[in-house]
Amino acid sequence: MASVIKPADLEPDQTSAIASLSDKLRLPLSEVRRAYLKELDRLQAQARIHSFLEALAFNRTRSVLRSRKRPQPGA
Repeated sequence: MASVIKPADLEPDQTSAIASLSDKLRLPLSEVRRAYLKELDRLQAQARIHSFLEALAFNRTRSVLRSRKRPQPGA
């Protein structure tokens, strides 16, 4: 699913949070931005109340990216 929201549409606080998460997880900024936009799109499509979507998308992005970094058992 292609993102409806473009990186240029992000607010400065969103851009800053994405950069901070990229640094913290030691992942490329583009990967974190792409994951965030995907989560935000997914949440917007399902939400009836949009007040906290950015915070929910950020938390979900962090969880998804952290789980990708963990070594798989038996690997």
